[in-house]
Amino acid sequence: MKRYLALTGLIFAVCAVAPAQENTGSRVVVPSRNTSRPRVVRASTVNSPITVRTHSGTDVIVETEGGRTGIRRLPETTPDGLHRIDIPRGASVSEDDNVITVRAPLSGEALILTVPVDTSVQLKSTRGPIRVDGVHGEVDASCTNGSLDLTNISGTIVADTTNGAVRASMDRVDPSKPISFSSVNGSVDVTLPADLRANIKVRTMNGSVWTAFDLRMAGNLNVNHGGSVSGTINGGGVEASFSTVNGRIEIRKK
Repeated sequence: MKRYLALTGLIFAVCAVAPAQENTGSRVVVPSRNTSRPRVVRASTVNSPITVRTHSGTDVIVETEGGRTGIRRLPETTPDGLHRIDIPRGASVSEDDNVITVRAPLSGEALILTVPVDTSVQLKSTRGPIRVDGVHGEVDASCTNGSLDLTNISGTIVADTTNGAVRASMDRVDPSKPISFSSVNGSVDVTLPADLRANIKVRTMNGSVWTAFDLRMAGNLNVNHGGSVSGTINGGGVEASFSTVNGRIEIRKK
């Protein structure tokens, strides 16, 4: 496993760093070592938003910005004959077999990831929105308190949040893997390719359902009593589910 520099005010190596790595302040560049298959980026935050964008390069770039610039410490006396070792408290980045793991700092700094287009991302946030744009891979995004904005995605999406809206647009859908969009307290607004062939399941307890597709329904829809509806669009195909407890669902056509 390659472990990269922590993103802190004082940057230093946790262990050996590859010569090709670049480190500039709150920026770490993880170079590509295996181009035979796409990379996977796993990122988690507690108090920070996550933004993922793409570029034409092969490196993964991890940056933080904003938030508190440092940790306030209580005054301390220096014990006789001892010196202090400061522990890095910023984001950490490690790589193992083409999987890059990023853990954001607790100081509220925004986490910004710039990745190759064909990267897959697995993102988790406790308090903070998640935004992904332009990824052509698998997007797995989960949030407790925050919205999800996933745009210009080609591949698959599994998106869920407890308190927040889900907004997504897909340019292409991988027909071999299911897609899912869900919220507990928030609306679900998804735009899909007009020619998508899918088996649709929609569920909402307190809200309405709207779609631009001609949905061939099976079963009954009873929104006021927490019902669900199932059906097909364009003859059926990939499994696609949409659900919310408190909010409306809109399925748009691109």
